[in-house]
Amino acid sequence: MNIVLLGIQGSGKGTLVQDLSKHLDFLLVSVGSSLRDEIATGSKLGKLIKSKMDKGELVDTNIVMDTINKKLSDNKKSIVIFDGFPRSREQADELDKICNVDLAIYLNLKKEDALKRIMNRLTCSKCGNITTRVKCPDLVCPVCNGKLTVRSDDTPEVANKRFEQYRLETEPLIKRYRESGVLVEIDASKTPNEVLKAVMKVIK
Repeated sequence: MNIVLLGIQGSGKGTLVQDLSKHLDFLLVSVGSSLRDEIATGSKLGKLIKSKMDKGELVDTNIVMDTINKKLSDNKKSIVIFDGFPRSREQADELDKICNVDLAIYLNLKKEDALKRIMNRLTCSKCGNITTRVKCPDLVCPVCNGKLTVRSDDTPEVANKRFEQYRLETEPLIKRYRESGVLVEIDASKTPNEVLKAVMKVIK
Protein backbone atom coordinates (compact mmCIF):
# COMPACT_ATOMS: atom_id res chain seq x y z
CA MET A 1 0.00 0.00 0.00
CA ASN A 2 1.35 3.39 -1.02
CA ILE A 3 0.12 6.26 1.17
CA VAL A 4 0.54 9.99 0.54
CA LEU A 5 0.23 12.47 3.42
CA LEU A 6 -1.14 15.88 2.42
CA GLY A 7 -1.52 18.90 4.66
CA ILE A 8 -0.37 22.44 5.21
CA GLN A 9 2.90 22.96 7.07
CA GLY A 10 2.14 22.44 10.76
CA SER A 11 -0.85 20.15 10.16
CA GLY A 12 0.85 17.32 12.04
CA LYS A 13 2.23 15.04 9.32
CA GLY A 14 5.50 14.45 11.18
CA THR A 15 3.75 13.74 14.48
CA LEU A 16 1.34 11.36 12.75
CA VAL A 17 4.23 9.44 11.21
CA GLN A 18 5.90 9.10 14.63
CA ASP A 19 2.67 7.78 16.13
CA LEU A 20 1.99 5.39 13.23
CA SER A 21 5.45 3.87 13.63
CA LYS A 22 4.37 2.49 17.00
CA HIS A 23 1.60 0.48 15.35
CA LEU A 24 2.65 -0.25 11.76
CA ASP A 25 5.74 -1.53 9.97
CA PHE A 26 6.30 0.75 7.00
CA LEU A 27 8.93 2.47 4.89
CA LEU A 28 8.87 6.21 5.45
CA VAL A 29 9.83 8.36 2.51
CA SER A 30 10.24 11.74 4.19
CA VAL A 31 11.49 14.20 1.60
CA GLY A 32 12.03 16.95 4.17
CA SER A 33 14.13 14.69 6.38
CA SER A 34 16.20 13.45 3.43
CA LEU A 35 16.84 16.99 2.25
CA ARG A 36 17.87 18.10 5.75
CA ASP A 37 20.24 15.13 5.93
CA GLU A 38 21.87 16.39 2.74
CA ILE A 39 22.10 19.89 4.22
CA ALA A 40 23.86 18.45 7.29
CA THR A 41 26.67 17.08 5.08
CA GLY A 42 27.66 20.62 4.15
CA SER A 43 27.87 19.62 0.47
CA LYS A 44 27.35 22.01 -2.43
CA LEU A 45 24.00 20.38 -3.07
CA GLY A 46 23.13 20.68 0.62
CA LYS A 47 23.87 24.40 0.57
CA LEU A 48 21.64 24.84 -2.48
CA ILE A 49 18.83 22.93 -0.79
CA LYS A 50 19.21 24.95 2.41
CA SER A 51 19.04 28.20 0.48
CA LYS A 52 15.75 27.18 -1.12
CA MET A 53 14.21 25.77 2.06
CA ASP A 54 15.17 28.82 4.12
CA LYS A 55 13.31 30.97 1.60
CA GLY A 56 10.28 28.69 1.65
CA GLU A 57 10.84 27.62 -1.96
CA LEU A 58 10.24 24.16 -3.41
CA VAL A 59 13.37 22.12 -4.08
CA ASP A 60 13.79 21.10 -7.72
CA THR A 61 11.76 18.00 -8.61
CA ASN A 62 14.77 16.13 -10.05
CA ILE A 63 16.61 16.47 -6.72
CA VAL A 64 13.53 15.30 -4.81
CA MET A 65 13.05 12.31 -7.12
CA ASP A 66 16.67 11.25 -6.61
CA THR A 67 16.10 11.04 -2.83
CA ILE A 68 12.86 9.10 -3.34
CA ASN A 69 14.32 6.57 -5.76
CA LYS A 70 17.21 5.92 -3.34
CA LYS A 71 14.73 5.18 -0.55
CA LEU A 72 12.62 2.87 -2.74
CA SER A 73 15.49 1.02 -4.40
CA ASP A 74 15.74 -1.78 -1.82
CA ASN A 75 12.34 -1.53 -0.16
CA LYS A 76 10.85 -4.75 1.22
CA LYS A 77 8.00 -3.21 3.22
CA SER A 78 4.39 -3.72 2.16
CA ILE A 79 3.42 -0.19 3.26
CA VAL A 80 5.15 2.96 2.02
CA ILE A 81 4.26 6.38 3.43
CA PHE A 82 5.25 9.51 1.53
CA ASP A 83 5.59 12.49 3.87
CA GLY A 84 6.00 15.90 2.24
CA PHE A 85 5.63 14.54 -1.27
CA PRO A 86 4.16 15.20 -3.75
CA ARG A 87 3.82 18.97 -3.38
CA SER A 88 2.93 19.87 -6.95
CA ARG A 89 1.26 18.45 -10.06
CA GLU A 90 4.69 17.85 -11.53
CA GLN A 91 5.78 15.81 -8.52
CA ALA A 92 2.48 13.90 -8.51
CA ASP A 93 3.01 13.02 -12.16
CA GLU A 94 6.52 11.77 -11.37
CA LEU A 95 5.22 9.67 -8.47
CA ASP A 96 2.61 8.08 -10.75
CA LYS A 97 5.46 6.86 -12.96
CA ILE A 98 7.00 4.77 -10.18
CA CYS A 99 4.00 3.59 -8.14
CA ASN A 100 0.24 3.74 -7.67
CA VAL A 101 -1.13 5.89 -4.84
CA ASP A 102 -3.56 3.68 -2.91
CA LEU A 103 -4.48 6.21 -0.22
CA ALA A 104 -4.09 9.99 0.15
CA ILE A 105 -4.61 11.23 3.71
CA TYR A 106 -5.42 14.93 3.86
CA LEU A 107 -4.80 16.49 7.28
CA ASN A 108 -7.07 19.53 7.11
CA LEU A 109 -6.07 22.43 9.38
CA LYS A 110 -6.74 26.18 9.27
CA LYS A 111 -3.76 28.38 8.42
CA GLU A 112 -3.91 30.34 11.69
CA ASP A 113 -3.88 27.14 13.75
CA ALA A 114 -0.99 25.78 11.69
CA LEU A 115 1.05 28.93 12.30
CA LYS A 116 0.56 28.64 16.06
CA ARG A 117 1.85 25.08 15.96
CA ILE A 118 4.86 26.02 13.84
CA MET A 119 5.89 28.77 16.23
CA ASN A 120 5.74 26.27 19.11
CA ARG A 121 7.49 23.39 17.32
CA LEU A 122 10.86 21.91 18.27
CA THR A 123 12.80 19.17 16.49
CA CYS A 124 15.52 16.97 17.96
CA SER A 125 18.84 17.52 16.18
CA LYS A 126 19.84 13.94 17.01
CA CYS A 127 16.84 11.64 16.44
CA GLY A 128 14.40 13.91 14.61
CA ASN A 129 11.69 13.66 17.26
CA ILE A 130 9.09 16.44 16.98
CA THR A 131 7.75 18.05 20.14
CA THR A 132 6.81 21.48 21.50
CA ARG A 133 8.22 24.21 23.72
CA VAL A 134 5.36 23.63 26.16
CA LYS A 135 6.22 19.95 26.58
CA CYS A 136 9.98 20.45 26.66
CA PRO A 137 10.90 23.92 27.98
CA ASP A 138 14.39 22.64 28.86
CA LEU A 139 15.06 21.95 25.14
CA VAL A 140 16.06 18.33 25.86
CA CYS A 141 14.58 15.57 23.71
CA PRO A 142 12.46 13.16 25.80
CA VAL A 143 13.36 10.30 23.46
CA CYS A 144 17.16 10.45 23.23
CA ASN A 145 18.19 13.43 25.40
CA GLY A 146 19.43 15.22 22.30
CA LYS A 147 19.21 18.99 21.82
CA LEU A 148 15.87 20.35 20.65
CA THR A 149 16.12 23.09 18.07
CA VAL A 150 13.93 25.31 15.91
CA ARG A 151 14.08 24.45 12.22
CA SER A 152 15.56 27.23 10.10
CA ASP A 153 12.35 27.42 8.06
CA ASP A 154 10.07 27.68 11.11
CA THR A 155 9.59 31.44 11.00
CA PRO A 156 6.39 33.45 10.35
CA GLU A 157 7.81 34.88 7.13
CA VAL A 158 8.82 31.53 5.66
CA ALA A 159 5.68 29.83 6.95
CA ASN A 160 3.38 32.37 5.27
CA LYS A 161 5.28 32.00 2.01
CA ARG A 162 4.93 28.24 2.22
CA PHE A 163 1.21 28.59 3.01
CA GLU A 164 0.75 30.55 -0.21
CA GLN A 165 2.87 28.08 -2.14
CA TYR A 166 0.79 25.26 -0.67
CA ARG A 167 -2.42 27.00 -1.82
CA LEU A 168 -1.12 27.35 -5.35
CA GLU A 169 0.85 24.12 -5.81
CA THR A 170 -0.44 21.47 -3.39
CA GLU A 171 -4.14 22.18 -2.84
CA PRO A 172 -4.95 21.11 -6.43
CA LEU A 173 -3.66 17.64 -5.50
CA ILE A 174 -6.50 17.32 -2.99
CA LYS A 175 -8.97 17.56 -5.86
CA ARG A 176 -6.85 15.22 -7.95
CA TYR A 177 -6.83 12.45 -5.35
CA ARG A 178 -10.45 13.01 -4.38
CA GLU A 179 -11.53 12.53 -7.99
CA SER A 180 -9.45 9.36 -8.23
CA GLY A 181 -11.26 7.98 -5.18
CA VAL A 182 -8.29 7.59 -2.86
CA LEU A 183 -8.57 10.74 -0.70
CA VAL A 184 -9.59 10.63 2.95
CA GLU A 185 -9.94 13.91 4.86
CA ILE A 186 -9.00 14.03 8.55
CA ASP A 187 -9.69 16.92 10.95
CA ALA A 188 -6.14 17.83 11.99
CA SER A 189 -7.33 20.22 14.71
CA LYS A 190 -8.03 17.20 16.90
CA THR A 191 -5.49 15.84 19.38
CA PRO A 192 -2.64 13.71 17.97
CA ASN A 193 -4.23 10.60 19.50
CA GLU A 194 -7.60 11.35 17.90
CA VAL A 195 -5.94 11.92 14.53
CA LEU A 196 -4.01 8.66 14.89
CA LYS A 197 -7.18 6.68 15.65
CA ALA A 198 -8.96 8.17 12.63
CA VAL A 199 -6.06 7.35 10.34
CA MET A 200 -5.62 3.81 11.69
CA LYS A 201 -9.27 3.09 10.85
CA VAL A 202 -8.66 4.14 7.28
CA ILE A 203 -5.44 2.17 6.82
CA LYS A 204 -6.81 -1.03 8.35
